Amino acid sequence: MNNTFFCLHPNFSIQGRSFNEKGLRIYATSLLLSEKTYLEQLGTFLLEWLSEGDEISVFTSGSTGTPKSLSFKKSAMQAHAQLTGQFFNLIPGNRILLCLPTQFIAGKMMVVRALSLGLDLWVCPPSNSPLDFFKTTFDFVAMVPPQLEGSISFLSYCKKILIGGAPLNKSLKRKVIAAIQDQPTEMFLSYGMTETLSHIAIAKLKVEDQVIFSVLPQITIEENARGCLSVIAPYIGPDPIETTDVVRILDASHFEWMGRLDFVINSGGVKIHPESLEKAHEKYFSFPFFYFGIPHDLLGEQLVLVVLNEDLKNAQANLTKISFDQKFHRPKGILTVPKFLYSHSLKLRRKDTLALGYIMHHL
Repeated sequence: MNNTFFCLHPNFSIQGRSFNEKGLRIYATSLLLSEKTYLEQLGTFLLEWLSEGDEISVFTSGSTGTPKSLSFKKSAMQAHAQLTGQFFNLIPGNRILLCLPTQFIAGKMMVVRALSLGLDLWVCPPSNSPLDFFKTTFDFVAMVPPQLEGSISFLSYCKKILIGGAPLNKSLKRKVIAAIQDQPTEMFLSYGMTETLSHIAIAKLKVEDQVIFSVLPQITIEENARGCLSVIAPYIGPDPIETTDVVRILDASHFEWMGRLDFVINSGGVKIHPESLEKAHEKYFSFPFFYFGIPHDLLGEQLVLVVLNEDLKNAQANLTKISFDQKFHRPKGILTVPKFLYSHSLKLRRKDTLALGYIMHHL
């Protein structure tokens, strides 16, 4: 892996305006004076990229715990951008949209791709309807599911869309597939984390329920002793990056994600993956829900359904409609909470949300 770091691709531009290093530094400094937070954050990152230091600090999402700061070499970020460009056939001059906050890895990497591959970067606020700002065609866009839903009418303006940050539910999946029918737009699901500088595997969005991820070039995967995914990303280093994601590896380049080890429920010796169960049952629920394991004297843990207070009666009715494949997949009870908590990237904070129910019910 080539660790040479170059600061700026000669074809890099922002909304059609080209920059050399000096010009970009002046432009980035001017953004620091903006009253718009997303522009100020972009300016801060650009100046960090142009600085003499060889590392960038990034905060994790905080979806499974307190956000923590990690440092990555600029050369590693650039190498990852090259792999993404190779996978999606991005070439100098391609127009991409930055609609994600640049204080986190997904937004930072969109900027790095433009800087490293010579792309034309268009910038808008990280709203739930980013395509409303520009009625122009984009070669590549990265979005989280709420942004995707808010852009249904304009998806044909995008040639390739990468979806990440949170799972895509079946209802939204059906909507977006219908929206791009007979259109050249391609949509992809991503698998990755801050520790790997965003995605290391991609799955093309299809009608079928099963999602098979294909790893990026040069990425090595294996299943560790805990049954979780272990990743070797040469652009970061030779050591494996251990995850808490339970997977089914199909071959050296493909795997199926089953759920997080953190959330596996051991009920009477039977292991239950709540995310897989949620995926199977989401068609029965038009409101937020999730499964979790709470302590049980005999079973160790018991499966419960977690819903908002106001959805209790509907949840009770919906459970009667589900034909459970296994008796241990039927929840032993329903726990209500006052609200659902999410990370900045809209990942459900399960444990924190459950804690609200514990407090409310004095458990």
